[in-house]
Amino acid sequence: MTEILESAQRGLLVRSLFGQFLTIHLKNTLKGTHKSLINIIQDLAATADAQQPRCGLLVGFSPQLWGKWNNRIIPISDKILNGTDQWMNTHGDVFLYLKTHDFKTAEQLLEEPKRRLDGLAKEIDCVIMGKRHDSRIIGGRYHDGITNPNDPVSLQEDILINGEYKGSSFAFTQRFVFDWEAIQSNTSDSQNQIVGRRTDGSILSQHATRGHVHRANVRDSNGDQRKLLRQALPFGRVDHHAGREEGNMFVALCNEQQRFEDILQNLLGVRKDDPADQLMQIVSGVGGSYWYVPAARELGVLPVKASDAVYEHPHWKVSSSNGYLFYNFQDYLHAMGEGRYKGGDAPSPRLLSLIARAFNHWRDGWVHDHHFPRLPHLAGSEDKRNEMEAIPVPTRKAMANFETLTNLFSAPDSKIAQQMGLLRNYPKELIVGVVPDFTYGRGKEVMPYLSKDEEFSFWLKKQLNEFSSMGHIIPDFNHLVRNGLGNMITDLQKRLDKDGSHTTFYNSAITSLKGVQGYLRNWATIADNAAARAREHNEADDADNMADVSDRLRRLVDEPPRSFQDAVQLIYSFHCCLHLVGELTSLGRLDQMLWPFLEKHPIPTDRAQEIIDCLFVKIGENALIDRTSIRDYVTCGTGSVNGGWGNYSQGGGLNQWGQQVTLGGYKAADGEPQDGCNPVTVLFLKSARRVPVNAPSVNLRLNKYTPADIIEEAAKALLSGGAQPCLFNDDKLCKGLVDSGVRKDHVKIEWARDYAADGCFEPLVAGATEFAFNNVMPLHALEQTLNEGATYGAAGSNHLRGLKASFRSPLVETIKSFEELQAIFLEQLRWLTIQSYDYILDHYGYLADVCPSPLLSSVIDGCVEKGRDLTDGGARIHMIAPLFPGIANTIDSLYAIWKLVYDDESACTTLDELRLCLINDWGFGMIEPYTDLQLAATEAEQHGDRYKELRTAALALPKWGTGAADSMLQKIGADFIDSVVRISNSVIRDPHPLLAPKLERIREKYGADFDFVVTIGGATFEGYTGVGLACGASADGRRKGMPVASDSSPAPSPQDLPPRPSFRNIYGVMKSYRQEAVEYGIADAAPVDLTIPEDFPLEDLRNFIKDYASGWVGGNLITLTCADLKTLQAASKDPEVYGLVRVRMGGWTEFYPTSFPEHQEHHQRRPTVIPGRPDDEGYKAQNSDF
Repeated sequence: MTEILESAQRGLLVRSLFGQFLTIHLKNTLKGTHKSLINIIQDLAATADAQQPRCGLLVGFSPQLWGKWNNRIIPISDKILNGTDQWMNTHGDVFLYLKTHDFKTAEQLLEEPKRRLDGLAKEIDCVIMGKRHDSRIIGGRYHDGITNPNDPVSLQEDILINGEYKGSSFAFTQRFVFDWEAIQSNTSDSQNQIVGRRTDGSILSQHATRGHVHRANVRDSNGDQRKLLRQALPFGRVDHHAGREEGNMFVALCNEQQRFEDILQNLLGVRKDDPADQLMQIVSGVGGSYWYVPAARELGVLPVKASDAVYEHPHWKVSSSNGYLFYNFQDYLHAMGEGRYKGGDAPSPRLLSLIARAFNHWRDGWVHDHHFPRLPHLAGSEDKRNEMEAIPVPTRKAMANFETLTNLFSAPDSKIAQQMGLLRNYPKELIVGVVPDFTYGRGKEVMPYLSKDEEFSFWLKKQLNEFSSMGHIIPDFNHLVRNGLGNMITDLQKRLDKDGSHTTFYNSAITSLKGVQGYLRNWATIADNAAARAREHNEADDADNMADVSDRLRRLVDEPPRSFQDAVQLIYSFHCCLHLVGELTSLGRLDQMLWPFLEKHPIPTDRAQEIIDCLFVKIGENALIDRTSIRDYVTCGTGSVNGGWGNYSQGGGLNQWGQQVTLGGYKAADGEPQDGCNPVTVLFLKSARRVPVNAPSVNLRLNKYTPADIIEEAAKALLSGGAQPCLFNDDKLCKGLVDSGVRKDHVKIEWARDYAADGCFEPLVAGATEFAFNNVMPLHALEQTLNEGATYGAAGSNHLRGLKASFRSPLVETIKSFEELQAIFLEQLRWLTIQSYDYILDHYGYLADVCPSPLLSSVIDGCVEKGRDLTDGGARIHMIAPLFPGIANTIDSLYAIWKLVYDDESACTTLDELRLCLINDWGFGMIEPYTDLQLAATEAEQHGDRYKELRTAALALPKWGTGAADSMLQKIGADFIDSVVRISNSVIRDPHPLLAPKLERIREKYGADFDFVVTIGGATFEGYTGVGLACGASADGRRKGMPVASDSSPAPSPQDLPPRPSFRNIYGVMKSYRQEAVEYGIADAAPVDLTIPEDFPLEDLRNFIKDYASGWVGGNLITLTCADLKTLQAASKDPEVYGLVRVRMGGWTEFYPTSFPEHQEHHQRRPTVIPGRPDDEGYKAQNSDF
């Protein structure tokens, strides 16, 4: 509660259930009338407040009359209100809105005031009103007022006036009468479309463009809807029918009177005779006006007091019992604004104001969509495109960067920037700028610069274009904040003057950095404009803040940061610029970069926390909530991760920005390891717990030296439901990175200790690494083993036995032992691994000729020193990763084959029958030529029933990664992962004859000492659905085309069966991952994505994290999503009420309701772990340093 809210009339917060609304026309407006009227109001307000249950009086005046009585001018715009017969302006001098808990009380309380008013009024219009107990209107169909901004934050932001008359407001009233004949002529669905909501309160998304919810949503210059507080009540009955209200007495308040006019205009549309809002066709306004609602002090009545209950609508009043996890925006703002947060450290009023604006921005996505236009070509016109070929491609890319950053996307008068929300700015912001809503899933828009001939040529060769930069790596922002833009440009200029052989690179980097400087200058101007507006509204604190922001931005154009806030702003601004030019990069080890500034120039902890909180809001403010509004910007060429291009999973990455932050971990030094956690680490973890955004995605590096307070904050953050921080184990990953080099000191210890998560989770040496990856599909290798070198997912009348992909394996009937099958499988896997490397090596360096990265290269160690672009071998470390999606499904399938075919104790089929079973999708997809569909239906069904029996047997088997004690299952898993690591290393380190000449070609171009760091990965990212689509049925019981396990996690339960999560000891699950090949060999990380119940005890979670940090719990990367199954199921049905529920997608955090149904179903079936005792699982403590 703040001074603004506590200055309002106490009756404003009283919930409207029953009451009377009096519109009074006075006989005269003389001084005596004024005094008498105020006395009546004060007496009635005090009487209402003394009632039990408490009642309330809200009073409004004609703005002209109140201005006359108080020697003020209160300007009012009423052009739209007076310009149509859809509503009527019947004026009035004052209204009294008495809110009570029943009809009788209102009548009794008003009996004496009405007698006293008779002497003053020439006319009193009285409306007697009351709600149903369920608060539904229009015949009980719809919830009323569920989107009201009742929370303290929104009341102060959108409803109450600040400044000299703080606590006052404006009101609009209108007595609407329902046309029941018109209402009943519409079907149930049509009525929902008219309102814009279903009868259960859930919203119809933006497709209902003429629905009332859509038309009443009017946005301001920042693209945000500013709210109204609606306190309407139904009145009367038609023909005495309880289910047929005569109408609705509409009463709404806000702090800007023009907002009412804007909304009325939007309801009306362009034609007065055909309102755009369909609701206006079934209701008509018969009386009302605009009003000024004085503050309590002006009126001499009781103000709101801290003990007054701010009403939270039951529709939103749902949250997790753990106290840290919030399900929706409204409940979050109520809890935080009313001091009910369990953590006891709610964000500051400034932050709550900003997060409320972000929530509004997200929520508006249900009713509005906006799509980036295609950007103009650098040449200016199509007929000049071919003239561009005379200019080197890197130079063109730099010119496009400069134009994008200084004009298109940040100039204060840029129409594109305005329309796309890229100039959104609030005067309370401590950090300014806007990250565009470009994501790996949705794609991006960049300025084209290739000629027509080049565009065709690059597509024909490698399917690349100007959109092909991927980002997905970690810039060296430490270099940025140490030196500043001015010194960086000076250094590049000196190198340019000294070295004439790399002029194109240095010039392109300089031009791109000057684009960043232009971006900062533009934002300084935007801040100046915001300061001027704040002064006009007498908001001195906001004006001073924006002036401070402007000064800071202008200094940062040339100078290095001086303070903590300077450093945060410069990093964020550069981050925005990278994303604006299509380089979707992460942020790196921010706590390590920022702590020196806070240590050298201390500021109060609350202020530092506020700065980081504001950074979180800025990074996450552009999230997409309504997946139905998605626009796909991806081109044939967008986002090359391996030098070429191919279609990849998009639907799971709608809100994947690549905005990872890495915290904690060892300091980047050799010798004895030293933990790097510091006070800034705590700030970030607290923000992750208290600011419910999906980005940044926070990663925490743990080791046995990690302080207890860091572990405590990490545990609380995980219980807040953001699936963050992700938990990395330093000792295992640092050793794995060092071992990934091909020679001694290829990856030095101090480099490995400086790793951070890239755009997903892959550990890269921060600010120094280029990265490429490619998938190797072990389930395909298994299909090819069983099916003579063909994948049977495409088997049938077109491809017969399937897609021929590799060498012809022996016929299944000749494979006599499980060991023989394993050997064939590993050879198939070896072929696919070589193929994966071949693709990466064949495409290496090609991107430099098409889509170089001069801006990103300026902050990648090695590029400036070599004078080479990132895409042209410039980085210090060149990392490639073969990724093996579906690890758990492959292990479980191998085990199922052994149990069902080869085990003397349990075999029940032959390998040939099992192959036919899988080709026919376990009997659910019987296909020719493997089933004669000409036969009698019963015979085909009998075959299908037999296959379904086999599936039941397969599903009943123990599964890897669940804590199952079956020794053969564990051996098969260990052998498989050992083989993955061995094959991946052997074919590249002792190069296969196919790969050797390609490696030699690369060394000839980039130097004899050029080598790749090879980090093997167990990742699917969001692609667990896409990987599954490409695979046939697998022997573990998985159906054709259904998702595989996310990353290196245990397999989920079958997606075609109801979700029945098994609750397993968290220590037992991680025991499967306690092997050297997993913990060190899979150095690109083997993420285990698990779900914990919302009531997971904090102490148990803290203890588990501590045990994991010590190094003796298995695995090198764990992610924990806190969500109950019932929560996820409810979120699927009502995405608004559960809009803040977030889950781990495999590489980042996503809002669960935004994800597509197949992803939601997958999450409902992921493994759920519960507390357990480590000694129950046979662990032995082991400590290690690296």
